[in-house]
Formats: sequence, structure tokens, C-alpha cells
Amino acid sequence: MSVMSVGDRRRPATLVHTSDCHLEKTDGGPEQLAFRAVIDMAIDRQADVLLIAGDLFDHNRVNEEIVVWVAGQLNRFPGPVVLLVGNHDSLHDASVHRRHDLRDTCDRLIMLDHPEGKILDLPGTDITIWGRAMVEHSPEFRPLANAPMGQADRWSVIAAHGLVEAEAGRSSPMSTKEISELSADYVALGHVHVHTIVHESPPTRYSGATHVHWTDTSGCVVVDFIPGEGARAQWVSVDKYLSVDVKAQSSN
Repeated sequence: MSVMSVGDRRRPATLVHTSDCHLEKTDGGPEQLAFRAVIDMAIDRQADVLLIAGDLFDHNRVNEEIVVWVAGQLNRFPGPVVLLVGNHDSLHDASVHRRHDLRDTCDRLIMLDHPEGKILDLPGTDITIWGRAMVEHSPEFRPLANAPMGQADRWSVIAAHGLVEAEAGRSSPMSTKEISELSADYVALGHVHVHTIVHESPPTRYSGATHVHWTDTSGCVVVDFIPGEGARAQWVSVDKYLSVDVKAQSSN
């Protein structure tokens, strides 16, 4: 259920939604190239917000070199960056995000780091984002539990990392019934690596991984929030931004 009011006075906005970046090595590989290309595309489109819906890193053992590189890339984006963890970089005691807190070097990065859910009003926009931080990827973790009602004067975005209509016993499950009952303008999902349209009301999308190996595609979802209309989401290829040698690019 989208949030709409008569005489919609919310400012238009554009959000870039990505997930499952699975960054691990500074080797100029396809994951690095795709991530850098998403940042370039977001800058080119003058997006207001960049949202990463989990699995920024491939695992919690990554070294400092890739963390420094990621920080440099995120700092190129001029607006707020919202980060939700996923099952590969979940927020337990040994998390990469506890060893290397990106907020120490990324002034505009905001983390959805509360296990029971956290609401963020993003500076300079009329966008509010909510999400639950995954501490353990388990059947008991419900990514959409406790999701708040949207506000008529804000664009309401819910971010979640997990599997829709998962088989019994699978970890981090969500249901289409849960999604249909959400009060939101857009639901940004992570975990499935191929872009997937899950629901239309509210618009709910898996962005897909920044780079999908078996299809050799790189991209993300661009969401335009239009007063009086709602959210318009579209998967966008970033192939045209892939030509720069990522190993040669400065992290500054």
C-alpha cells in the first residue's frame, strides 16, 4: 500500500537502489567495475540518495584495502548513502562493519544498524528509510517485522534483505502478504541476484546484484518519486560506465 495524499507537496526525488555488491578484492574484477559504475551513474543522474540493501562486502573477513577503496567510491557520491547489511556482511561481533566502520571515513554514510529497526529522515530530501539490521541470517530473523506506517508528508522507503516466499526453515523470510500490507512508497530488497519485480502495491523490487556473472549484466534500480503519482522504479544498465580501469582510479 503506497502512501499518497491529496495535494501531494512532497518534493520530487530520485533514489538509486543497489544490493549484493559482494566486494572482496581490489583486483579490478567485475564486482569492482560494476560498483564504481553504479556510483558514476548515480552522480550522472543527480540522484538524491544511494541505498545499498545488503551484502556490500562478500564476507566479513575482507581486508582493509577493499574497505578503503569502497570508502573512496562512496565519498564521490554527493548525497546521503544508506547502508543495510546482508547475510554476507551481517552485523554480529565479527562483522567487517565493526572492524572497519565506514562512517569513520564517509561523512554522508548512514547505517540501518538497529536489529529492531531504524528510521532515517534523509537530509536535504523528503525521503524516510526504515530497515532492520541483520545480526544473524536465520529463520527467526524477519526482515519486515515492526515496519512502521508511512507518513503522508514523506516518501516512505522500506529496505530489507531476505527471501520472499521462502520455503519453511529458510533464513530471513518475507511473504507477499507482509509486503502487500506495508505502508510505503517503495520497498527495496536485497538477496536475490537477478532484478525481480516482486509486487506493485507498494512497488517492491530486488535490485539484483551489481554484477550478475551468469548473465554478464551490471545494473541497479533507479526510483523516481513523483508528487501526485508515487514511485516509478526501473532497472538501469550501467554498461556504458564500465570502461574506466578501476585499478588505476584513485580512491580519493
